[in-house]
Amino acid sequence: MGEERKTVLFIVEGPSDKSALEKIFKKIYKRNRNIDFKFTDGDISSDPGVTKDNVEDRIYSIVDKYLRDKKLKKKDIFQVVQIFDMDGAYIPEEAIFEGESYAFVYSIKGITCKNPERVKERNARKTTILNHLLSLSDVKSLPYEMYFVSCNLDHALYDEINLDIDKKQAYADAFYERFIGKEEKFIDFLESDVVNGTPKSMYDSWKYIKEGLHSVERHTNLNVYFVLHPRPDALL
Repeated sequence: MGEERKTVLFIVEGPSDKSALEKIFKKIYKRNRNIDFKFTDGDISSDPGVTKDNVEDRIYSIVDKYLRDKKLKKKDIFQVVQIFDMDGAYIPEEAIFEGESYAFVYSIKGITCKNPERVKERNARKTTILNHLLSLSDVKSLPYEMYFVSCNLDHALYDEINLDIDKKQAYADAFYERFIGKEEKFIDFLESDVVNGTPKSMYDSWKYIKEGLHSVERHTNLNVYFVLHPRPDALL
């Protein structure tokens, strides 16, 4: 496999995330990269069984399974890219309120839950893992980058912050259909509808999302990926 056709493996949280984004990225980078999406069946940064000490192993297990399934070698991977839901992880504790639901309920003002301590514990676990991953440039010698959608992918792409789980796939399919044949417009969509003041650099965007209520508001830094990795035709 030639250098120009190496694979970028995107890791997202669920199958609807893959449905919404994979074909768009495949089309945008069709000239120089193989793009594949894998999902983790949930948020590994919120998983009680995942810590900063084993999260790299958890991420690499996804990559390793992909390599074995595709009969590829590590050298065939150009980079691993992970997209995380922010889920309000960095909001101050005073924006966590007692509510009527056992589940976490998000709004741009904070998070409510019948037991607010569960939110605080989740946020502490999630931010510890995210901060650790942000210190890395590779996972098991594979180049690694991470991006965020806030408060979650549904919020960022569809402006639906508490979307019912049974509606996720329908929304994802409808979202992709908006961009069929005009996938490059996805980048414009991010800039016009979702970035919402997020700085256009990797370091500054992560610094921004950690401040105040930004991690529960509608933001993304996924547009930065296209800045750091321009399409070949964009270089002409």
